[in-house]
Amino acid sequence: MDKPAAAALSTTNPLRDRPERIGVKPGDNVLLTADITRIAWVHRRAGAARIPALLLDAFLDHLGPQGTLVVPTFNHDLQHGEPFDAERSVPITGALAAAALQHPAFVRTAHPLHSFAVAGHGQHRFQALDDASSFSRSSPFALFRSDGFKVIGIDMDLDHAFSYFHHVEELEQVPYRRWKDYTIRYHQSGSETVRAFRLYAKRWGYANRLRDLGPLLVEAGAYERMTIDGSRVITVDVAKSHGVIERDIRQNGARSIVHFTWRNWVRDALNTIRPQRLSRSATRLQDAAARPH
Repeated sequence: MDKPAAAALSTTNPLRDRPERIGVKPGDNVLLTADITRIAWVHRRAGAARIPALLLDAFLDHLGPQGTLVVPTFNHDLQHGEPFDAERSVPITGALAAAALQHPAFVRTAHPLHSFAVAGHGQHRFQALDDASSFSRSSPFALFRSDGFKVIGIDMDLDHAFSYFHHVEELEQVPYRRWKDYTIRYHQSGSETVRAFRLYAKRWGYANRLRDLGPLLVEAGAYERMTIDGSRVITVDVAKSHGVIERDIRQNGARSIVHFTWRNWVRDALNTIRPQRLSRSATRLQDAAARPH
């Protein structure tokens, strides 16, 4: 993607104090997710379309050269045999993800289903990762723990902001998941190769639900909630959360993480016999390729 010049300088940024108010310190490592709707409304005079880039600039300015900022740019709806282009595939994780891929400070990691836009001190460590599995010991999720990342979700609930628990599920080889292999038509630097990837995917009938995990994370000092200018903000310390998730899987049958229903089972079974349509990610890439350059 073509990357325009950086957004407004921090001195004119109405969100410049947001990271400090959340409790972020210079030099921290942050995984940021956000639903921009409420912030864009509150700061609409700054121009709603500019808000995602302004939020990114606020964090980058506050974190400084020793900090790292990561934004999920997922295309996890991709299906076997579909195309992915690291430069042109539009993420399905919202306006903040799209803004990060347009921002000159960020680069995108390699995995087609679960990529990240990364800026700052740790960028080269993330760029070096290229494992076939989204959530493996050699994936970005492992760095979130080893490098002491804090997950920040703005107007996002725990279920959607905190995907790290999938990494623990894979490490623990939970029985309600199984390996699913993909081949993806991978576009890079103008050429296409067919590459193999894999995902530790849920079995029929299971769905993740973290409402019971939240209190356990709070008790461990890993999870905080606050409200800033009408926006609900959650923060999760990844390193502190890991043991909580691990214990729930080992000692509680992962009951605070996943649940099974026969209704879900029927839904999943029916999905296997319905005609397969292009995923949203593949459709968007197809539309982008059809537009004149």
